[in-house]
Amino acid sequence: MLHTFPRRMLVAAAALSFAAGCASNSLAPGSSSTSLAPSASKYSGPVRVLPGPAVSGPIVIPLFPGKPNAPAGWPKKKKPAPTLFVADCSSVLLYDPNDANSSPEGSITDGVDCAFGAAVDKKGNLYVANISGNSVTVYAPGSSSPDLTITDGISSPYGVIVDSKGNVFVSNLGTNEITAYAAGQTSPFETINFNDYGQAVGIAVDSKNTVWVACDTSNAVFEIKSGSTGVTNANLSGLEGPVGITIGKKDQVYVANFSGNDVSVYKSGSTSPYETITSGIDGPTQDGVTHSGMFFQTNQDDDVVGYKKGQTSPFSTLQGASSAAEIASSPEVKR
Repeated sequence: MLHTFPRRMLVAAAALSFAAGCASNSLAPGSSSTSLAPSASKYSGPVRVLPGPAVSGPIVIPLFPGKPNAPAGWPKKKKPAPTLFVADCSSVLLYDPNDANSSPEGSITDGVDCAFGAAVDKKGNLYVANISGNSVTVYAPGSSSPDLTITDGISSPYGVIVDSKGNVFVSNLGTNEITAYAAGQTSPFETINFNDYGQAVGIAVDSKNTVWVACDTSNAVFEIKSGSTGVTNANLSGLEGPVGITIGKKDQVYVANFSGNDVSVYKSGSTSPYETITSGIDGPTQDGVTHSGMFFQTNQDDDVVGYKKGQTSPFSTLQGASSAAEIASSPEVKR
């Protein structure tokens, strides 16, 4: 059964738009058809409604988003330091993941058009999926302007990941397809339709370059082996409206269950969660893991909470994000 959160009530126009956009999706047997979404009441001006996961509802953003309350560009540091990237609709915010309860140290706005996905490759390049701009923009380390923009095959992108070969994979809410791009290319070499499996939302990749896809409408997580277009059910138990998925050290899998209001954690090769995170979780959507193994989770339209390796209670709540979605870190997680 889906949990309801009174502060996430839909305006009528948003509900109608979402219903029309997701008419082809069906929830898992026994689940409620009630959909949830961010409240539009926090915006004083006109808003637009974008597609979103079935369980968490459409994405409501202002037509004229304000500037991020963060310094522009990358932080100036004397030596390389870990950076946490948080896609926050009108910008990508940059944090020091080791600094508990911190504010952003920098921000990227050029080329950003409602950023919802974020990923980092082994070279430190940043990939941003712009759900409103129907694009993926790519930023070199330290750059605040994109040096590559992908639009071919992109339709309301929700998540983006990069495998060890530099291949880029995008989950597209507009077409319910996973599109794949070779390193440096802007046309897809592969397109996988997910209509037979559920709504493809969160996306991740493991050390073997297997792509993992969370599908909220079918309460399942699916795998796509490297070099294959075949889709197989990972048969994970404990799922309830899975939206976000990330893979950490030793291929440990984290799945954000929006309907269950928790995060299920699986050891590599296991289909049953060995622990469930509930402390600090309130409407979880997308997430990410740092190089050192810290886990960060977005709570829809609320905040971002961080957990030290092996802990289930948050040590940090990041400040300054208002519409946080996918999280990435540089250097990328060491698996």
